[in-house]
Formats: sequence, structure tokens, C-alpha cells
Amino acid sequence: MSQQAGWYDDPQNAENLRYWDGVQWTQHTSPKQKPNLDQAGRSHQTYGQGEQQGAPGQDQRWGQAPGQGGQQGYGQQQDYGQGNGQQTGPFGQQQNWGQQQWQQMPQVGYQQQLSARDTTPDGQPLAGWWHRVGARLLDGLLLGIFSVIVVVPLVAPSFSDNIRSWMDAVFAAVDSGSAVTPDMPAALQSDMLRLTVAGVLVNIIYETAMVTAFGGTVGKLMTGLRVRLRETPGNPPVGPAAIRGSIYAVLPQIPWIGWLLGLVNYLWPLWDPARQALHDKAAKTNVVRHRR
Repeated sequence: MSQQAGWYDDPQNAENLRYWDGVQWTQHTSPKQKPNLDQAGRSHQTYGQGEQQGAPGQDQRWGQAPGQGGQQGYGQQQDYGQGNGQQTGPFGQQQNWGQQQWQQMPQVGYQQQLSARDTTPDGQPLAGWWHRVGARLLDGLLLGIFSVIVVVPLVAPSFSDNIRSWMDAVFAAVDSGSAVTPDMPAALQSDMLRLTVAGVLVNIIYETAMVTAFGGTVGKLMTGLRVRLRETPGNPPVGPAAIRGSIYAVLPQIPWIGWLLGLVNYLWPLWDPARQALHDKAAKTNVVRHRR
């Protein structure tokens, strides 16, 4: 039986190997031991273990453990992105720039814009629009109850009877098929004029007194809001408080366009840089969240 094909001791040279093809010796030979074969094997085996072997040492140091000298190893690159603040070569420098300086610069700019939009110049937080609407609804409910109980009986005691008589005449005209509805009686017109003037005065007095004495109306006090001069903390004096209350009360009563002016005044803080309504701008005030 013939020998299996493979490399065997060269019968002609003991230091070589010769290839047997299964039938006969071929001309292919190879030294039994190549130069630096052991070192090459060890270098391949210990790659990434922090050992330096011969000529490949520089490549091996890529996996070198920290503290053994040479170049920063691949193992050290595992720290990349951990945010330990240490700069380990160019990759560490890029990490430090990205996490500390690049992110910090736009954040500072954003905080400055936020401060200018949402606080007074001395840093007190401004009230949000919906927060102010909630306070106004509470004030409106309170003033409505006060008007029914106090203002109407004092200013126009016959208002209910006059308006009931006029509505009865209107309904009777509609039922009869008449194309002409009765005009508002002069007595009712007089009642409505007196009630309008009284309502404006009550609003001005209420706003001025409460803002000057307590820093806000009942609705604002209940919802944690206060009125102050934009540049100066504390309750506004009588002058700015009266200007503020007067503009707020009078704007909606202007004939024909009062409803539009009142609506614009309500919505103005939504786009105003200082979150001021028109009456705030005239009085140089801001509505702020109260700091307890």
C-alpha cells in the first residue's frame, strides 16, 4: 500500500521536507524550520494582550493595556464616550469638544433667549397666557355677581322691568307677523348706558385698588399671579395701576370696534416679546408668577 500524500522528511536532505504525492517524490521542498517562526507564532497568539514581541511590537501595542507605555491601545478606546473628561489622543479631544463645548455654547444662547422671553429684566418668571385667562375668568365671575347684587339695584333699579317689557313687545310683533320690531325704549337705553358707565368705573376702581394694595385682583391672587412694574419689583403705584385698569376697561366699550380692540388686547401677550398686553404696555407693567 502506497504512503498517503503529504510532507515528509526529504530522503536527500535531512534539513528539508519534501512532498510525497502518494506515488512518488515531487520536486517541492521546504525547510523544516523557518527563521523567526516561533516569534511570529507568539506575536500572533499574544496580539491584544499588551506584550511586545520583535518587529510587530508597534502593531501589538494597539491592544496594549493602559500604563505599559507606547501608543494608546485599542482597549483604551473603549473609554470613548464615557464622559470621564480625560483627553486620550485625538479621539478623546473630539469627545471632550462634543460633550462640553459644542453642546454648552448653544445651550447658553437658548437660556439667554428663554430668559428674555419668559422673565422680567431682573429674572422673575412671567405668567403664561392661559394662566392670565384663568385669572380673568375668576374676576369676571366675581364682578358679575357683584353687579347683579349691588350695581344694578343702585344704578338702574327698573332695568329688569324695562327689558322685560321690551322683549314682550318684540315677541308679540314676531307672533303677529309684523316685519317691524319695536325700537328699544328710551328708558331701557338710559338704563344700559348707566350700567355700562358704572361697569367701567367699577372695573377701574377694582383693578386700581387691588393692584395697588395687594399686587393683583382676586383672580390673580387665587391663581398665584401678581402685577408689577416691568423694571421694578413690588406692587405698582396708583398711577400705573389706574392707567392699566382704565385701558383694560375702556377699550371694549369703544363704539363699533370695541369688541375687536378688546380681543386684540387679550391676545397681544401671545406674540409680544415681553408678554405684555396693551394695557400692560401703557402702564409699563408685567403679570408675573408670584414667588412664595
